[in-house]
Amino acid sequence: MSRLAWLALALLPGAAAALPAETRVVVIGNNHGDPTELSLRYALDDARQIAEVMRSLGGVPSHQIAALFDEDAAAVRHALLATNASFSRSEAPSALIVYYSGHADADTLHMGGSRLPFEELRALVEGSPARMRLLIVDACRSGGVSRVKGVRAAPDFHLDVVGQGAAEGLAIITSSAASESSQESDRLGGSFFTHHWVNGLRGAADLDADGHVTLAEAYRYAYDGTLRSSGQTLALQHATYAWDLKGRGELILTRTDTAAPRTGRLKLRTPTVHLVYGGGGDIVAEVAPPREGAVLSLPPRAYRVQERLPHAYREYAVELAPGGLVDLAAAPARTVAYDRLVRQRGGTSAVVHGLGLLAGSRGALVPGEGLAPHLVLAYGADTPWFSAGLRLRGAVASVPAEVPRRHEEYGLGLLAQRFIDLSWSSLAFGVLVEGAWHRQVFTGADAPPTRGAFAGGFGALLALERALVDGLSLRLEGGPTATVLRTSEVERGRAIASEAGSVVTWWASGGLQWRL
Repeated sequence: MSRLAWLALALLPGAAAALPAETRVVVIGNNHGDPTELSLRYALDDARQIAEVMRSLGGVPSHQIAALFDEDAAAVRHALLATNASFSRSEAPSALIVYYSGHADADTLHMGGSRLPFEELRALVEGSPARMRLLIVDACRSGGVSRVKGVRAAPDFHLDVVGQGAAEGLAIITSSAASESSQESDRLGGSFFTHHWVNGLRGAADLDADGHVTLAEAYRYAYDGTLRSSGQTLALQHATYAWDLKGRGELILTRTDTAAPRTGRLKLRTPTVHLVYGGGGDIVAEVAPPREGAVLSLPPRAYRVQERLPHAYREYAVELAPGGLVDLAAAPARTVAYDRLVRQRGGTSAVVHGLGLLAGSRGALVPGEGLAPHLVLAYGADTPWFSAGLRLRGAVASVPAEVPRRHEEYGLGLLAQRFIDLSWSSLAFGVLVEGAWHRQVFTGADAPPTRGAFAGGFGALLALERALVDGLSLRLEGGPTATVLRTSEVERGRAIASEAGSVVTWWASGGLQWRL
C-alpha cells in the first residue's frame, strides 16, 4: 500500500478509538551494540520520552509501562513474554505498544553484545493476546556522516508482515527505509524520527484539530519531520510502515484535549517551524504543525519559543502552568530579521541574500554639467563578518550648452559594508569601488563625434535601513566619491588637449532592499 493511501486513512470517515484501559507499553533503549559499534548518545533519552508521552498524554498508567534501559536480549525477551502473559484472554479491547531505539543490522537488534533476531521480536509482538499491536523500531543498518544507529555495513534492513491474514490489528513502523541510516542529532538531543514522533503525539500532528492524535496522523507528521530534518544532512531518511488493521478504524494514541491537568499547553500561531527551547537553551521541540492554531502539550515550565517566518523570526518567552494555555497570538514577541541574526553571528544560516532597487543622482563630473540622475540595481549578501554587494548603475545627464550633449554612464561596482543594528533601524558604513564606461553624445548641426572612455572610482558609504515588512526595507545611502577619468579640451568640435585626472564629487540614492 502506498504512503499516500496510508496517510489518507487519517482523513477517512469512521470510528476512532482511544487506547483501551488494558494497554501495555514496553520501551527499550540501548546505547550500546556490538563491541565494534560506536555507542549512541540518545537511545535511552528517546525511550524515556516515549514512555512519558504515553503516560501523560496516552493515559497509560505508570504500572502498565515497562522500561528497559541498556538491558540485554534475554531481559528484553523475558519482559515481552511477561507483558504478553499479563493480558487477559477476554474479548475486551486491549493494546500492546513496543518501542525500540538502538543498534541493529539486517537481521537482529544489537544490545550490549547480545542479539535479538527481528523474526523473534516480530513473533513476540504478533503473537501477543492484545487485540491491537504496534511495534516502533528506531534503528538502521549502516553508518554515515553523523552518528547513526548501526555502523556496520550489512544487507538492507526491512521489516515486513507475513501472514497478514492472521495478524489482526498489527502495525509496524520503522524510522528509515531500506539502505538508509537513522540519525541522531546533538542539536535536537535525540534521533530525528523519535523527536518528531514524540512532538507529533504532543499535538503537533493533530491535523483535524479534534484534540486527538491518531496513528495515521502521528506517522504522517513523523515522516515529514524526519525527511525535513535529515534534508540538512548528507543522507535523507524516510520513515516506513507495514500494517494490517483489518478495517478497525483509526486508533487514537494521545489526547491533548483531556491532558490539561498534567501538562501546560502552547497554542502556535502559524503552520511554520517553531523551535521550543528549555531553560538551559536545549531544544525541547522542533515542530512544524500542519495547520494554524495547533496546540502543543508540554511539561509545565518556562520556555523560549522561536516562530520561524520566511524573512524573520518571532521570539516569545512563555510560562506554561499545569492545566493552562498560552496562545502565542496574544503573547508579546520580539521580531528579529534573519539578516540581523546572521550579522550578529546567530542562527543556523551562514548568509542572507538580498536584492535592491534604488534611484538617486551624483554630482557633476565635467564642468558645466549638472546633476546626473541614476538608477541602481543591487545584489547583497549579509555574512557574520561583513556585508558585500554587487551593483549595476546607469546614469544620464543632459547639458544644454552651445553644442548640446548627453552624458551616459554605465557602471559595475563592488560594495563592502558593516552594519550597526539599532532597535529602530540599521546604520552601515563601508567603501564602494566601481568601474564605469562614460559616453558623450553630441547633437545639433556640425556636432562632434560621440566619445567614450573608461573610468574608475572609489568612495565612502554611509547608509540607513529601516525594516518595513516581510524582508522589505527602506534604504538611504550616499557619500563622497572620487573618479579617475581622461578628459579632453575641445575647440570647434576638435579635441586639442587630453589628460587624465580625478574629480571628487558626491552621490546619493534611496529605494527598497528585499532580503530573500
